[in-house]
Amino acid sequence: MLVFRQLQTKLFVSFVLLVLIPLLTLGFFSFRTATSSLEKETKQNQAQTVRLIGNNIKLMLDDAGEMTSYIMNNVSLQSLLSQDGNGPVSVEQAAALAYLDNIKSAKKYVSFLVIYGKNGFLYRDFSEFFRQVIPYSDFIEMPLYTAVAARDGEAFWTYSSTPLFTYGHSYNEIMVGRRIVDLYDRDNKLGLLFMGVNRDSIGNIIQDIEIVRSSNIFIFDDNYNLVSSKTRDNELRKTLTNDIGLKQKLFLETHSDNYEIGGKSYAVASAVVEPYNWNIVSLTPMEVIRSEHRIVLNATLALSLSLLALAAISSVFLSRTITKPIKLLLRSMNNFKRGDFNQKVEVVSRDEIGLLTHKYNEMVTETNSLIQKVYVSQTNQKMIELKTLQTQIEPHFLYNTLDYIFLNSKMNGDEKTAKVTQSLTELFRLSLNKGKDYYTIRQEIGQVKAYIHIQHARFPNRFVPRYEIDPDILPFYTMKLLLQPLAENAILHAFNAKRERPGTLTITGRKLDGERVEFIVEDDGCGMEAELANSLLSGDGGGLGEFGGSRGGGDSGSPTGKSSGSGYGIRNVNERLTMLFGAEYALRIESEPGRGTKIRLAIPLISDDNEWRLLYENHGR
Repeated sequence: MLVFRQLQTKLFVSFVLLVLIPLLTLGFFSFRTATSSLEKETKQNQAQTVRLIGNNIKLMLDDAGEMTSYIMNNVSLQSLLSQDGNGPVSVEQAAALAYLDNIKSAKKYVSFLVIYGKNGFLYRDFSEFFRQVIPYSDFIEMPLYTAVAARDGEAFWTYSSTPLFTYGHSYNEIMVGRRIVDLYDRDNKLGLLFMGVNRDSIGNIIQDIEIVRSSNIFIFDDNYNLVSSKTRDNELRKTLTNDIGLKQKLFLETHSDNYEIGGKSYAVASAVVEPYNWNIVSLTPMEVIRSEHRIVLNATLALSLSLLALAAISSVFLSRTITKPIKLLLRSMNNFKRGDFNQKVEVVSRDEIGLLTHKYNEMVTETNSLIQKVYVSQTNQKMIELKTLQTQIEPHFLYNTLDYIFLNSKMNGDEKTAKVTQSLTELFRLSLNKGKDYYTIRQEIGQVKAYIHIQHARFPNRFVPRYEIDPDILPFYTMKLLLQPLAENAILHAFNAKRERPGTLTITGRKLDGERVEFIVEDDGCGMEAELANSLLSGDGGGLGEFGGSRGGGDSGSPTGKSSGSGYGIRNVNERLTMLFGAEYALRIESEPGRGTKIRLAIPLISDDNEWRLLYENHGR
């Protein structure tokens, strides 16, 4: 039967048929019981809906409170309120004012923003139309000022914004106020902040909610004022607005009985919006609930009677059709659970059970593959851990040896050897970096300085180091060993040992366009041809890799005057940069024979250790 090819159809029809039999037997005797149960379910849905409404309103009020807190604690705004009222506005203060101008666009519920400064500063912005604000000298005599000032920076919510403006017009908004207190001196009061919240924005939360037909929803503040409502019954709204005693009863946490209001019976659900002590009340007419439930019950009984004859025959056929492939699949799963991972179930249908069987077969195949991969991975991991433990022994021995040389040199008065040994210790410590492939720029600068100090001790007449490092970049993160290979290339190949005066090696670090950090390693040595510079990055330079002669022909620091690994360090740095950050972060070499060489590199600004680790893991695989 084509109608039963889809599993969804099978389950739906089976469920309906199996439910109809007890409904047919008990339908005429369970009217009151069913109605009571359905009423209880409706009340539960009503209570849950009211709680959700309360949560949504709390989110809006929290957002408004947090917004005023952020504005109040803005350093630039506090600076503006602390200075003389006629003083100039700095760039940061202007940016803070521009931010205030955009609040009403970013937060649609904001109807106005008013800031009084004790120094005479006044800021006001309105989403719809301009209003005249009460002067500060008059405002400080008003009860609203006293109430807000008493909170000492905490949010103060009030039902109306009328006291803030010169004309006694009642605006469709509530208001939150804060006293602006100096961040560094709580006794210094800088002014007051007020922000209006449009009631229509609060009302929009409940306008599209319909628990059942003719449901009534009311929102009250902590002083029993009606903030917003959704109801077509004007008499009910009027009663709840004026009857304080009724509101106190409705605000109870639980409601076991129905309420009689204006001659009508209502199912009531309420919720408190903490910590604001607002109350959400939902009133649903019981006659609406019972009429809708009676229709459902009558339709169910009628359908049960019409399908009774088909229920017995269809249930047997459907149960066999549905359960047979499920039993086969369950049997295979039990075998899989016992350790037989070579299971495969024949797909005999094209419905959801057939698709499930197909996916189960794929899962078994992938599980077998993963078991093998995990086994190999764990074996490799054990080997890596063993090698790591072995390598940790060597640095420990090396550190102890260097400490001995350092202390012995100090005791013998050989300060030069002691300083070189100390630099070597620092070089090894930063290079190893506890096995991590990244650290701060501060550590990278320390590492390259230690290396240059050692080389300068070897070749004191060859070059003079110079550092131009912006201290603002030091806390950011970088990969290890970026600058040392570039400095090594300059020291060993750029400066001719027979020069009349030492050359200059300059290391520069600075921010670039606010999103990157740029490093420059520059020397005034022998320079190189463009062809050689390109070969250093591409790695296809052949003999040009040993460029002791091409960059001056001097002593490279090795016995032969050459470095057997010349060019490898630069290529290594270039490849790591492009692999991790992309081709746009490749090294750039500017050189001219006899004029010196300048190598530029850039990395993104990364200020968080987790951000760097995620970047490295995602691109380093």
